[in-house]
Amino acid sequence: MVDRLHDGPPLSGQEMARLEEFLLDDDAMAYYLAVSQQEALLPSAIPASYLSPVERPGERGLPRFVWIAGSVAAACLVFFAGLGFGRRLEKPQGRTAGSPAPVVTPADMSPARITGMVGVEWRDEGGHPHIDLNAGSNEISIKSGLVEVTYSSGVLVTLEGPAVFRVDGYESATLESGKLYTTVPPGAEGFKVHYSGGTVEDLGTEFAMDIHPDGSTEVGVFLGKVKLHSSGRESIMLFENQSLVQSPDAAEPLQPVPLDRQKFVDRLPARDFRWEVNSPEAKEVSFDVTHLVWKPAKYRAIFKWINGPDAVVLKNVRLCCDSKVVASDDHPGSTGILRFVSDNIYTLDIGPEDYIRGNWTVVAEIGTMDREGGRLVESAPPFSSRGILQFEEGLVTEAGPSQFMGRWSYRHMGDSFTREFHPDGSVSLEKNGVSEKISWADSRWTVESGILKVTLPKKGLEERHVLRDLDTLIFSSNPYENAVKSSAD
Repeated sequence: MVDRLHDGPPLSGQEMARLEEFLLDDDAMAYYLAVSQQEALLPSAIPASYLSPVERPGERGLPRFVWIAGSVAAACLVFFAGLGFGRRLEKPQGRTAGSPAPVVTPADMSPARITGMVGVEWRDEGGHPHIDLNAGSNEISIKSGLVEVTYSSGVLVTLEGPAVFRVDGYESATLESGKLYTTVPPGAEGFKVHYSGGTVEDLGTEFAMDIHPDGSTEVGVFLGKVKLHSSGRESIMLFENQSLVQSPDAAEPLQPVPLDRQKFVDRLPARDFRWEVNSPEAKEVSFDVTHLVWKPAKYRAIFKWINGPDAVVLKNVRLCCDSKVVASDDHPGSTGILRFVSDNIYTLDIGPEDYIRGNWTVVAEIGTMDREGGRLVESAPPFSSRGILQFEEGLVTEAGPSQFMGRWSYRHMGDSFTREFHPDGSVSLEKNGVSEKISWADSRWTVESGILKVTLPKKGLEERHVLRDLDTLIFSSNPYENAVKSSAD
């Protein structure tokens, strides 16, 4: 039937319907594209200097393309074969047996929420007050940085500023300017992103968009496929590794371009960096934080011990740009098990006059504490303590009591924990759903300069923690994973 589609005689309506069903299979689709490419490369198929779709009677919108000679590269031929197939797939409105079932979402659940931010500078100096997002929320409007938006369906959108983005509902959004990268998991197919020139409809994929300052829109598919609905034109399909630019004022608005895999950020960058100390002598370590320094801000470097027989001493912490020191904090600190943690948060602020684009690194001197005072075990094992540097900005310096208050859940060594910071200043802990009342009796919490301090009178210890964002608590003095804010049961 594929051969007859190209060479005749015309397919009947019943045969066309069967072919459409066959081509939903990935292998069949690959065969179709291969045949279409071979047809396009035939010398006899180059009679004109432009592309012209020719529709046969009875083919129901299945154009066959006549290809331009010479100046059209082979990659573009493959691309337009994909466009031809995309036009064939255009169907009447309505759900078919092969389309995904509608997403059923509880009525009281927000369509989406902000789940992460890096280096964000808001257009409105008051910032963005809403974490939960719906059609009535303010738009996300940023000058710079990255914002991660997660839908209740599992769709993940990473925005890169400058950008303006709006959540329209459980399965849709609008991008007015800027760049985004969207990952759509199985079961959430059909997610749509509207823009001034049309709509990108996901069909199970990873795709990116960039609305240029001149009003043109770039759409690229990294995995799977999307359908592009552009104003006043037939819908077309884009497949993996294909990209186009839509220029509304051009004679031919849709033009293929190479997929630029380097220009889009597909997920928020890691803020955690591993370090290790394996000798008693101090050494200098450095960490590349370029991807986290987007603007002048109050940055903090948190050194956290995770494992090993020795506590670690810290000093001479600097933030450098292109090897030049921009900010430094020389106070001595230490990290290890809780009783050895002292002043392990370092202030590294970048003022407006000091910020430039460049290679940013955190440099520090670290070494093991004298074993007479800092050994964590009684034996004399080899020196090998490990931990992480967490590089933070934003709420790490600005959080107040109301933002810490509530329940926070985390896991450690196979167990599940929930801490609750109560309005009266008390603290409670649950381990695997069971209250730990005795060990946490009389514990209190306060907040000073963005740092949560938890006193443990029964143990004679004090914990210190900070917020990465409104939903993420960093245990800066404990070797635990970050806690996530949870609702009360």
